[in-house]
Amino acid sequence: MEETLLDRIKYLAKEKELSLSQIEKDANLAKTSIYTWKNKTPNAKNLEKVANILDTNTDYLLGRSNDPSPIDEEDDPSMFFRIDMRNVPEEDRDEFKAQLTLLKDFAFKQIEEARKEQEKEDKDTK
Repeated sequence: MEETLLDRIKYLAKEKELSLSQIEKDANLAKTSIYTWKNKTPNAKNLEKVANILDTNTDYLLGRSNDPSPIDEEDDPSMFFRIDMRNVPEEDRDEFKAQLTLLKDFAFKQIEEARKEQEKEDKDTK
């Protein structure tokens, strides 16, 4: 039988000696709301709150990963480059994305040039 979201939350709560009601209180959730997640997927914000309280990641809680370790944003480049677009006006988003693409392409080009230069220097010193 596959573990449900509720099963994983209960397991981690037990490991941390927390009750579900305490987690709900700490996450500012309504009483028994975690129990409703047995049949209903929570919104991302509430799931993130619970994951943080349990010192885990949302992928683990949702069953997409078997690693309950929290994601270290410093070690995960996708988290490092995550950008909150909520404050970018809708009409500017395409241009914003285009500028980010140019910046990314420039960075890759610089890295490639530095690698080639280092390889050349390594050859010259041999």
